[in-house]
Amino acid sequence: MRLRPPLALALLGLLPVAVQGQQPVRAPGGTLTGVVRDSATGLPVGYALVVVAGHEQRVFATESGKFTLNGLGGGTISLRVQQIGYRAVNLVLSVDARSGADAGSPGLVVNLVRQAFVLPQILVQGDACAGAGPAEDESGTILDEVVRNAERLLALQQAYPFRANYQRSTVLLDSTYTRTGGSVDTQRVDSRFRPYHRGEVLTRIGKGAGSLEKAYYFSASDLASREFREAHCFWYAGRDSVTDFHGYRIDFAPTPETRGVDWAGSLLIDSATMVLLRSDAHLVNLPDKGTIFRSALCTWLYKQLVPSLVLEFQARCAINRGGATPGVAVERWLLIDHSFLGKRPDAPEPPG
Repeated sequence: MRLRPPLALALLGLLPVAVQGQQPVRAPGGTLTGVVRDSATGLPVGYALVVVAGHEQRVFATESGKFTLNGLGGGTISLRVQQIGYRAVNLVLSVDARSGADAGSPGLVVNLVRQAFVLPQILVQGDACAGAGPAEDESGTILDEVVRNAERLLALQQAYPFRANYQRSTVLLDSTYTRTGGSVDTQRVDSRFRPYHRGEVLTRIGKGAGSLEKAYYFSASDLASREFREAHCFWYAGRDSVTDFHGYRIDFAPTPETRGVDWAGSLLIDSATMVLLRSDAHLVNLPDKGTIFRSALCTWLYKQLVPSLVLEFQARCAINRGGATPGVAVERWLLIDHSFLGKRPDAPEPPG
């Protein structure tokens, strides 16, 4: 995604100044601190996402907008700061990481400007993919808000890894939709393992008669991957709703060049907060032979872990399988609990 020129940067305690080119900052011992604020009100922007480009380092600001980046070397770095509903800021910083280099300096102030978004024209998919992917530059459309949601979900999964326990209840139906069995169990999911490869969402585990075919199910965080965005088209599909929430729907489907098995579906974001509410995805490009999957459809619902940061908490999946014993498996997933493996985005702030 091409970044807009930076908007504003200031040393704490000084008046904000426009950012142009490289800006000198001090990070004693490689630790840089800062705060994210609303440019109009001066109030903190809680849980903004701060990304060090090229270093795979992502942190969320605290509820009071403060953030800390560790392990920075001296030299030039690119910093991206973004939050849903705001225009992203790209900062190019010249970092002085010497120990004792003005260690009393309180850090950076990053001012974010509210983003007025535009609803694109409603498009209906025909035989060909009917839209273009999210623009490389931020155009201020609803598509940008979907990508920001995806980037935040990916940052939560990867930079703040956690394990989630889900209750999974399964109902098995035969080809006449008569119930043949079922089960209830608990599934543990590690947030770090969410692979996506273009046209390769089906895989086979094991060999021979005992092998098992598996689908890597769609997660909204997939949209943060350039590989996924380049493999799909996206278009605004109008208004939709979930119980007690009204939202905007974005549809997506593989490009004509993506010929392998992949995902098509939609995402719904809250029209008031621009936060992700629901995702639906189904398998497309399934071959007539070589797979037991005849169809698969999954719907995920999301809840806010902290303001503007969501977690998958409930799902329903219907999987139609062929093979020796054709039938349908209907799975329902419900989040029981989750535990972070290290740092957490809602950690209490140190005193002072």
